Amino acid sequence: MRAAGRRVMRPDLEEEVSGIATGLVAAMALAGLSPDSAMAELHRRLKEILERDGLPPGEIAYLRGKIENWPPGYAEQWAIGYAHGLAEGKARTILTVLEVRRLPVSGDIRDRVTTCADLARLDDWLDRAGTAECVADVFAGDPEVVPGAAPEQG
Repeated sequence: MRAAGRRVMRPDLEEEVSGIATGLVAAMALAGLSPDSAMAELHRRLKEILERDGLPPGEIAYLRGKIENWPPGYAEQWAIGYAHGLAEGKARTILTVLEVRRLPVSGDIRDRVTTCADLARLDDWLDRAGTAECVADVFAGDPEVVPGAAPEQG
């Protein structure tokens, strides 16, 4: 389950999905389970996995693609759009929290937040936005964000 040479799912989830599929193939071969019943059971089990919290966009797209028979390449495009939408929502939420808390946000900070595509970084910023004493506290550890801070060395 790889796409363009990269892993689509975490190894543990990949193993779980592979085990489900293997079990259903065995049930068709050994117990006479019909292909339609096997496919319905596969889709049911994949939908159960989709209900779990914390699945990244690529895993969600892969599983939805299997359930909905998406054409090749569509799952990757869906995951990109989904991640982009998540990032936009998180950025808006961060800015709203800062606004409600009456913490002034410069144009540079606003641009940095709205152009960030790193979901984990946005989550960190959002966690800190609710308790920060000043906007700079939200971006602690991200020197490329804080005006006047030294750029990251890479």
